Amino acid sequence: MVKKIILSIVNVAVVLIGISFLSFALLHLAPGNPAEKYLTGGDGMTGTISQEAIQAQEEKWGLDKPFFVQYLVWLGNACQGDLGNSYSSSRPVVTELLDKIGPTMILSVAALFVTLLISIPLGVLCALYKDRLLDNIVRGFSFCGISLPSFLTSLLALYIFAVQLKWIPIVSNGSFVNLLFPMAVLAFQCSAKFVRQVRAVVLEQMGQEYVRGAVARGVKKSRILFTHILRNVWLPIITWVGIYFGVLLGGASIVETIFSWQGIGQLAVESVNRQDYPMIQGIVLWMALLYLIVNFLVDLSYSLLDPRVRLRKGVRLQ
Repeated sequence: MVKKIILSIVNVAVVLIGISFLSFALLHLAPGNPAEKYLTGGDGMTGTISQEAIQAQEEKWGLDKPFFVQYLVWLGNACQGDLGNSYSSSRPVVTELLDKIGPTMILSVAALFVTLLISIPLGVLCALYKDRLLDNIVRGFSFCGISLPSFLTSLLALYIFAVQLKWIPIVSNGSFVNLLFPMAVLAFQCSAKFVRQVRAVVLEQMGQEYVRGAVARGVKKSRILFTHILRNVWLPIITWVGIYFGVLLGGASIVETIFSWQGIGQLAVESVNRQDYPMIQGIVLWMALLYLIVNFLVDLSYSLLDPRVRLRKGVRLQ
């Protein structure tokens, strides 16, 4: 176990360094100058900025140094927990991220909970009543959810419930009412895919030999479903839960921006528009670390739910 933990930490460090280097390189290859963008207020409406002023700002931020020097300086500081200061707000990147993690966490957990509440029962029912009315209706809604992009669903919800019905303010104030609609959009988008995945894996298990054998022995269908089938579909379901949770925590950028939800996603969009390199780099690192943590927890849950996973390699199952 200790060896596995050490190996996991080394793998995480290597992956994070690789991702940070690639994102750092892509940012510096992108067109535009963050110093010029900062001096012009981000909109270019403050008039002409002298080249001397731009150079002075670049020296202040260390952008005048060679690329590898900039990266090594950033990496050394990052290893000490310092991700630099935001170009826009001059606040530490870590502080900015900590301020936005809370709203994103609330939105993500709520959306994931609703997704599981809808998708697992509907997926199982669609598998049990394959090609019947319920299955066809759910699959129709699923196709709509998969086909509609999140920005269109968000804009329609905002137009109907904020502009026409005036149930919610257009600009979010962080209240529970403002949480409902971005949560509903995200849950709708995730459930459209999740319910089909649950349906597919339950159908796969229903076609296995052990199910046909249990039916032949006269075992009740309810017992087959809850004792055998659902027990065997938990591993893929947990994998999908980890994937969706990582996506949601990484920041549903479009949904958060449209509903003015002050989370990681909206911060990412604003940082890209302002060419805020330290903030973008911090968000990329946060998302990468998040996916690695979720992946580790999913792997850990496998060993808790399935005893076969805990067996050493080379041990033959009896």
